[in-house]
Amino acid sequence: MGNLNGAELRRIEKQYAEGIKAAAVVDIFQAKGHRFSEATLRKYVQIGLLPKSRRVGVRGRHRGSSGLYPVSIVRLVNDIKQALDAGATLDEVRLGVVGLAGEVSTLRRAAADVLKRFSEAIVQITDAQKRAELKRVLAREVRALQQRLKDLDKLAARMGRRTA
Repeated sequence: MGNLNGAELRRIEKQYAEGIKAAAVVDIFQAKGHRFSEATLRKYVQIGLLPKSRRVGVRGRHRGSSGLYPVSIVRLVNDIKQALDAGATLDEVRLGVVGLAGEVSTLRRAAADVLKRFSEAIVQITDAQKRAELKRVLAREVRALQQRLKDLDKLAARMGRRTA
């Protein structure tokens, strides 16, 4: 039973850059010899170790929608598995670096969704001058938000190390 190495994680992150389905995550870890199921994945989401999926419509008549997770959950699951293999409990993982990384990932996704909606709203503005100004302001705010998220990553890592 092995964990994913850096090269494998990068390949998976590139392959599933748009998002990954639960079944694919399960397959990845089962192929490495881990006991891992969609129920386990859902449990990790419920206790806050992993971000929630987003619903994506499936093309075609009456096809419904499918849940896509950010590909970052593969790295998070790998980290959870490593911590559990080292003897940590799920509660220790949840309160440590890995759990905090999952929370920060959720914040990143929420921030990206908000920024996307702002961008969509700006496109709808008919006054070209006002639209151009709002785009400049949004670009500046995006840079500020990205810096704050980097700072949050560092803070979460420091706090996680202290609580581990």
